[in-house]
Amino acid sequence: MGRISRKPTRFPGSLLIVLLQCAILAGCAVQPGKSPEPTPQRKARLEPGQYEVFGKVYEIMDDNLGYVEIGIASWYGRKFHGRLTAMGEVYDMYGMTAAHKSLPLPTVVKVTNLDNGRSVRLRVNDRGPFHDDRLIDLSYGAAKALGFETKGTAPVVVEAIDEINHPELVQASDGQTDNGQTWYLQVGAFGRRDGAEKRLREVREALPAHVESRILTSETRNGVLHKVWIGPMDNLEEERQIEQRIQDRNLGKPLKVEVK
Repeated sequence: MGRISRKPTRFPGSLLIVLLQCAILAGCAVQPGKSPEPTPQRKARLEPGQYEVFGKVYEIMDDNLGYVEIGIASWYGRKFHGRLTAMGEVYDMYGMTAAHKSLPLPTVVKVTNLDNGRSVRLRVNDRGPFHDDRLIDLSYGAAKALGFETKGTAPVVVEAIDEINHPELVQASDGQTDNGQTWYLQVGAFGRRDGAEKRLREVREALPAHVESRILTSETRNGVLHKVWIGPMDNLEEERQIEQRIQDRNLGKPLKVEVK
């Protein structure tokens, strides 16, 4: 069998220089057994009244006077039981407390479950929930009192109780407080989110820009329900005008829901 001769491979001089430079650069880039250092991230510069969670900056309200908002409530339980809240208090999952992203601590609020009309008074002493679609996080005890501890979430109205948070205002008015009603108008309830979004667009086209409207999502035994809500409102004449605009657009007759 003949011997096969192997000639050494020759590289052009310029190619050898390029390969040598690559080897040197590679050796300098990452040392054996050592990972490259991550690029440091610049933290947001926080102003007074701000705090940061998961890289997002939240603003704390200057005052809770007259606060009212509707949205989705969730609850937190055993995982956080016994831990410290944002106020430094021990969290009791069976107590009547809540977490809110922006209300001053502490704030006493009234929370009403819009699915069943139940209401409770709670003391906000913690921060959260840090989800864009959630308004307030309740203790397990509060969720049970409102009747949604097995569902996880519920549509609610959250109202600051001014006579407790600002007793000086009650004294200034000789003990007289505002006992007027607040209510909302519901314009449709849909099993599909896109149906509710379409109705919300129609409602906003029919109403003045200053009138608030939104979608509230609640869990039922048969699934999820998406409701289109208008309000809050406390003026009967304004309600009549809004109701007329809705009916003129053939969007149905609004359902009035009182919350206090």
